[in-house]
Amino acid sequence: MRTILAAVAILAAGTGLSSAQDATTTSAVSAYTEVEDGAMMVTTFNLTVDDLDDMDIVGANGDEIGEVDDVLMNASGEIVAVSAEVGGFLGIGDTEVVFPLDQLTLQGDEFVTSLTKEQVEALEERVD
Repeated sequence: MRTILAAVAILAAGTGLSSAQDATTTSAVSAYTEVEDGAMMVTTFNLTVDDLDDMDIVGANGDEIGEVDDVLMNASGEIVAVSAEVGGFLGIGDTEVVFPLDQLTLQGDEFVTSLTKEQVEALEERVD
């Protein structure tokens, strides 16, 4: 997956994206750190990091958007977001984006977001 992300980053850099836009996106996303402790509680949902791993994220209409790859914390150590691969087919052409926790609602064993497809596509891309 990291190899695919690196390849996507290289391709994106070669497509003429503005440096200012690229720097803003990279600095915002790089502020997140993956939570390594699976037993750590995500108080927003009263679940552990391990519980969130691989949970489906669906749109308000029930369409599958992606699944949780990583749980992310900010520089203060607060769990504030999850990353998920969206788009693509069978792992090809997908993009790893960051969903702030306030954009997700827990319903049963999946997350629901009211974000539209366009809003999901506009989410910050995760850069390792």
